[in-house]
Amino acid sequence: MKNKDFSKLEIDAMDEFDLFSLPNAREILQTIFNNFSAVFYLLQPTGNGDSRFIYMGKNIEKLTGFPAQEFVLKSDFWLKHLHPEDRAVLSKDGRRHLPLKDQKLVYRFQTATGEYCWLRDELYLLKQNGVEPYFVGLLIDITEEKSLKTIADKESVRLQAIIESSGQIIWETDASGKVVEDLPFWRAFTGQAYEQIKGTGWIKAVHPEDRARVQQAWNEAVQEKTKYETEYRIKDKNGNYHWFKVHGIPVFKQKGEINGWIGACFDITEQIQREELLENYAARLEQSNRDLQEFAYIASHDLQEPARKILAFGDRLQSKYKDVLDERALDYLERMMRASQRMQNLINSLLAFSRVETQIKPFVLIDLTETIKEVIEDLELMIERTQAKISFEQLPAVEADKNQMYQLFENLIKNAIKFQKAEPTPVIKIYQTDKSVRPEKVTIVVEDNGIGIDQQYEDRIFKPFQRLHTREEYEGSGMGLAICRRIIERHRGRIYFKSQPEKGTKFFVELPVKQKKQDKQ
Repeated sequence: MKNKDFSKLEIDAMDEFDLFSLPNAREILQTIFNNFSAVFYLLQPTGNGDSRFIYMGKNIEKLTGFPAQEFVLKSDFWLKHLHPEDRAVLSKDGRRHLPLKDQKLVYRFQTATGEYCWLRDELYLLKQNGVEPYFVGLLIDITEEKSLKTIADKESVRLQAIIESSGQIIWETDASGKVVEDLPFWRAFTGQAYEQIKGTGWIKAVHPEDRARVQQAWNEAVQEKTKYETEYRIKDKNGNYHWFKVHGIPVFKQKGEINGWIGACFDITEQIQREELLENYAARLEQSNRDLQEFAYIASHDLQEPARKILAFGDRLQSKYKDVLDERALDYLERMMRASQRMQNLINSLLAFSRVETQIKPFVLIDLTETIKEVIEDLELMIERTQAKISFEQLPAVEADKNQMYQLFENLIKNAIKFQKAEPTPVIKIYQTDKSVRPEKVTIVVEDNGIGIDQQYEDRIFKPFQRLHTREEYEGSGMGLAICRRIIERHRGRIYFKSQPEKGTKFFVELPVKQKKQDKQ
């Protein structure tokens, strides 16, 4: 209640109120001294440099387990029960060291149980004419407060050690996305001073090629109040650049307003280097397999002619001599024709597999959206027959072999249509994911609602002539996904899937946006 709610007379009365004018003032003070959690006492210095308690509140027994008389009657009782480390600071020549001035102390006192409690001791010096000076004191138990602080300090040290050992760079900003507080982990790594990182100065440690992209992604996250995820290079204090994966999240107030941002940078330099080593290894492996690929192409091409002749003469036998041949001979002929057809399909698949490397075209910038449209147009009859529903979003442009991109997505879409349950209607979605994480690469997803694939076959299905189903269940040579992987390998990309039986499949096609100069020829 504010003063304006009282009359002037009431205010004057309160200002003039004197506790000691009450007839029971002594009882009131005694109640305060004996029952409050804080312990009041009087302490008087002695002429020999020591001091003695002349009064101790009775509630000291609740605090320490010792009655008040112990402190008053035994001059050395308080000092003997101090923790040895604190006694060395608070005593001199075996006596309490007590400067004649107001003071606040914190020390450990041994209770009746033998355990130590933490006390805050506040002493206020009183001097009166003709009377020896004495102290009015107040003891407060701060054991719980000290314990919590000790735990917090230990956890802080532990967290600091964990962060330092993990190689993470922890950072935070205000609600506008600017650095206002010190970032010791960032400074320790980059060697920048606090004045250099304030505001948006931290971005000067980011690789010049990454800055515009990083600044745009950060501005969008701050404006939209969403998670911030990206990858970029940071220069260390020795001038070397490291790749980091960066995550940041907004910290909200109760009313939904942003209080600030907190995040971490994870060093992924070794991961990037391993990826580059794998790319180089793939290049060497490709070179070593080139002769084998040429042989496969030549061999499969030369097998085409005898396969065509077997089918041609078999067809003549069926058309001209079926009335002469008995039932067993016709059965043999039918089996021969089916086997010859399968052999021709396998030869064609092997030819397609070998042509990935032998009949190539230079990489050029192509629009993947247009490629998907062409594939869907050419599969029109298959789509109508199965009543498949195919949807796709706008996809990016990449440097690639146009014919092989067509072949890649044709195989994936045909498989998505083919490997379906009787019900429901095939539903296929084609879209891009991870748009801002690795701008130098794109990931296209071909998702279906088909029969699914057990993840234990993730290596097997990309190998030549591997089938998970019989020919009676699903036709094909088992070469489609092997061809897809060979195309992806030539483009320095990656293909993988996520699936469960009867729950559909997602095929992920990861491609670089730009190919290396030596690969564009």
